[in-house]
Amino acid sequence: MKKIFAAILSAVLAMAACLCAGCEKKPATPVTPPPATGDEKPPFYVENADTLEYGYSEEERIIPFWQSNVMRNEQLMIVEKDGVTQGKLLYEPTRVISVRDWTLEREYVEGVDYEINGNVITLPEGSSIPVFKDEWSRGENIPEQYPFGNAGSGWAWAGGGVMYTESALIWQNYIHVTYVYDNADADKSVFAKYSGELYGLEQKIKSDDPEDKKLKMAVFGDSISEGHSSSEIWNHAPKSPPYAKLVAYGLEHFGGLEVEFTNMSVGGKDSSWAADEAVDPELGKQLPKLQNLAPDLLILAFGTNDSGNNLAGKAYRHNLETVIQTAKAANSECQILLVAPFPSHEKSQPGANIRLMIDAQKAIVQETEYFDVAHVSMYEPCKKMLETKNYYEIAGNNVNHPNDFIHRVYAMNILSAMLDFENL
Repeated sequence: MKKIFAAILSAVLAMAACLCAGCEKKPATPVTPPPATGDEKPPFYVENADTLEYGYSEEERIIPFWQSNVMRNEQLMIVEKDGVTQGKLLYEPTRVISVRDWTLEREYVEGVDYEINGNVITLPEGSSIPVFKDEWSRGENIPEQYPFGNAGSGWAWAGGGVMYTESALIWQNYIHVTYVYDNADADKSVFAKYSGELYGLEQKIKSDDPEDKKLKMAVFGDSISEGHSSSEIWNHAPKSPPYAKLVAYGLEHFGGLEVEFTNMSVGGKDSSWAADEAVDPELGKQLPKLQNLAPDLLILAFGTNDSGNNLAGKAYRHNLETVIQTAKAANSECQILLVAPFPSHEKSQPGANIRLMIDAQKAIVQETEYFDVAHVSMYEPCKKMLETKNYYEIAGNNVNHPNDFIHRVYAMNILSAMLDFENL
C-alpha cells in the first residue's frame, strides 16, 4: 500500500509541476551517468594492503568484507572428508596476513603449519593445526572426551538425526584467517544494500541535534538474537559478541548515535510467542513489554523455530504484523528491520521454510500501511558460503546457531542496510 501511495504522490506532484509551468512541455534533457572506469573502490578499501599488519579492532570486526579488500578473521576448519584433508577460504588471497587458532592468540606459521594454494589450505606433515573429521558431524566415531547425552559438554541428536553440540568439539577446531583479496570476487548481490527505507533512522544520523542522536534500540527474536552460539555468550575465547551487540556498537561508531540497547530475545521461541498476549508462566506478556520500551529502532528476527504450518498458513506474517503494530502504536516513528535467519541444517529446518519467511517479510515491507519498515535476509549470503564451506563451519552447534564469524556477518549485513557507508 505504501508503495502505491508513494507512486500516487509522485504523480500528483508531477501534475502540479506541470500546471505551474502552464503545462508547457519542454524537451527532456537526458542525464547520462559517468561511465564506469573500473577503478571504483569500495568504501573500506585499504590502500596499504601490501604492508598491512594484523589488526582486529572493534571497528574492523564489523566492517562489511564485501565493501573492503581485506577479510578479517574468516572462520573455517581444516576438514578430513572423503579421503581429503583441507580447508577452503571464501576467496583466493592475494596476500595472507595471519592465520590464527580458535582463541586468536596463537599464530600459525606458513610452510610449517599450513600451505595455501588458491583458496585451499593444506597441512604439511607435523602441522599443529587441528583437523575436524566430517564423520563427527553425523555422530560417527566422535572422540571419547565428548560423550553422548549432553550437548554442552559432549553431543546429542537433534531433529532429523543431526548431531548437535555446543561443546569444544566444534569451536576448538576453528582457525581464523586474515587476508587481502580482490574485492571483485565477492558476490555483492547476496548482501543487503542501503536503500534509505529506514528514513527516520537516516534523519537521526544526519541531525545535528544532540537529542536526535539518542536511539532506543530493541532486538526481539529467538536464540540467534539472544546470542547463541557466540563465544561471548558461551564464555570461551575469543569472546566475540553476538550480532545484536555488534549492531548497537556499529550504530554508535559509524552512525554517531547514542544507543540504549535492550534485548528481548529468548531461545526456543517463535513468532506466535512474540505476538501472543497470553501470559508466559515464566516471562509474562511480551507485547506490553515492547509497548513500554517504545523503541526508536526494532530489529525483529523470528523464524528459525517457526513451523511449516505457521509459515504456509500465513500465521507467521500475521504474528510479525502484530508486533509491528504494537511497536508503532507505542512510537509511531519506530524504525523496524525484519531479519530472515541464516540457514539451519537442511535436515533440521528445510530451506523451503526459510524462503517462505523471506517472502512473507518482503510482502510486509511492500504492503504494510507503515513506512520505515525494511527487510534483511541472512539466508542468501550463507547459502552462498555453503558452496565453499561445510555447514559446521558457519554453525557453531551444527544445527541452527551461527558461529562468531556469522554473528559478525549478521551485524555487517544489518548495518549495510541501515547505513550509507559510501557517503558516511
